[in-house]
Amino acid sequence: MAKTIQSHKRAKALLAGIALYSLSGCAPSLIQDGLVLDLDADKGLTLEDGDKVAIWTNQAPNPRAIDFKNTEEGRTLTIITQEEPGTGRPTLVKSSSEIKGHNSLVFREDELINDNDEAFHGMMTGSGYTWFAVIKPYEQAGPGKLNSKYPNAFFGNLRNTAKPQLEGGQYAGFWGSFYPDGRVYMGSRNGLSEKVRDAINTPEVAAPPPAVGQWHIIMGRQGSGQGTVKLDLFVNDPVTPANSSDFPVGNVEPSRMAIGTERNAINHQGKESFDGELARLLMYERDLSQDEMQQVYDVLKRRYFK
Repeated sequence: MAKTIQSHKRAKALLAGIALYSLSGCAPSLIQDGLVLDLDADKGLTLEDGDKVAIWTNQAPNPRAIDFKNTEEGRTLTIITQEEPGTGRPTLVKSSSEIKGHNSLVFREDELINDNDEAFHGMMTGSGYTWFAVIKPYEQAGPGKLNSKYPNAFFGNLRNTAKPQLEGGQYAGFWGSFYPDGRVYMGSRNGLSEKVRDAINTPEVAAPPPAVGQWHIIMGRQGSGQGTVKLDLFVNDPVTPANSSDFPVGNVEPSRMAIGTERNAINHQGKESFDGELARLLMYERDLSQDEMQQVYDVLKRRYFK
């Protein structure tokens, strides 16, 4: 009897070891090389008034951009009056069954801004970039958006050459967004000329509308190097781009990174802001290979959907 019990314990230990090996040794791990942004709705949240997110802290190793903070700067009557304090904060949704019990943040014309103006420099002027968003778009129909021509960005770092910031250089930066008609859109703007929407300096890289009210993994990539590089947009498939375009690399750097809008809550506030949920946002300061993109995609799919 004692031998039977001992054998049973050994068998359990062996099975536990196999399970541990399967989890730690065989499952893909998140690539760390070049990772500069990891916003995870399960971590790094500073809450106010119960479920309102005032700060979202970057979980990437040794980040230059650390805290993404709520700001009321630039919020205008297109969305809500300045007399109502505490606006612009996304709302935490805890333990969503749709994403295997993980958290998400609901953005309804809200924005979180990082104040490091140089944290993402170089990514669109030579090094390349790759980003991944675990995202659930809503209908893009918030205040000020009816008949709007502006994309509704879930992130962006376009420069503000208009008042009150008057940053130097032409408009430049990169972003991920949705058009009011639901098409998903990624882009880089190089600031090579004042005519910024000429399909050359700001290529149109859009894909058919992903299903509203459902979770997706959307990815964008800009190739490394000078001259002309590729912009690739991926939707739920890290191998075959949903759309691609050539992009002439310029030498104008972007500004502060914003989450929930395409710039620092100044221009077109409300008309450029995102309606939907984010569970994870990753950015790499290099163009990942197809194998690397597949690996990161598999990590995210396993964590949130499988």
